Amino acid sequence: MNRKLRPGLAIVIAIATLSIAIVTRLSATAEYEYKPGEYLVAKDGLSPNKQFTIVCGDNKFGVHLMDANTKEIVGELEEVAKGLDTGPEAYRVHWAPDSKHVGICSREERRYATNVIYRIENRQAYVVESPELRCHAVPDFCRLEEKLSDEEKAENKGVETDAIWKMQQNAGGSEIKKWLSPTRFILFEDSEFKVKEHDPSASLGKYAKVEKGKSYNGSDVDIYRLSFKAEGECELLPGDKSRVISTHPVKTKK
Repeated sequence: MNRKLRPGLAIVIAIATLSIAIVTRLSATAEYEYKPGEYLVAKDGLSPNKQFTIVCGDNKFGVHLMDANTKEIVGELEEVAKGLDTGPEAYRVHWAPDSKHVGICSREERRYATNVIYRIENRQAYVVESPELRCHAVPDFCRLEEKLSDEEKAENKGVETDAIWKMQQNAGGSEIKKWLSPTRFILFEDSEFKVKEHDPSASLGKYAKVEKGKSYNGSDVDIYRLSFKAEGECELLPGDKSRVISTHPVKTKK
């Protein structure tokens, strides 16, 4: 459901020059204590047409769309994940070349990053469906995930989840890597899973590295750990929808 931004009052913005490195999903928390009415520009927050800026701040921390010329807060971007970091460098902004769409990547938890896309029109922001690469790239793995989830639910009759789990996700995230045009972009996505007993290698192809080990509790149960990485060309569609056009695996750097 599209949500309009709530209008705000004009404020005074403090623009900081930061030398801190970009915070990644697995790094330490980026923290900053804001004063009332203080806002800092998120990384690459200024739109190409220099009409809007993505800012973080205020004593009630939030991520906001600001008029770059009047310094007026247009409204809060409530869907942006902000459960972990407060430092503006942790909020990575990717504007479309025509400034009509913007993607924002941030963390809700230490090992989970979320990509949110907005359409900017008439000084309002509307949430756009963010594409997901995994089930486009490795549909057999997604079918296995669904099958094991259904089996787990069927066995969950008052039994502790730790005793019956079959697949668990340990990390994940997505982020726009670059815009190819006003409506097309390259998305990067990665995730980590562990799977009990069922070897997922055949369902993943070249999209993931799978390592086999034993359970930590000393049993002989095989545990498969995998790291999925992919890039995909994606397209924005009418009605604030999106689709994945193509995907390819990403090699892990040594």
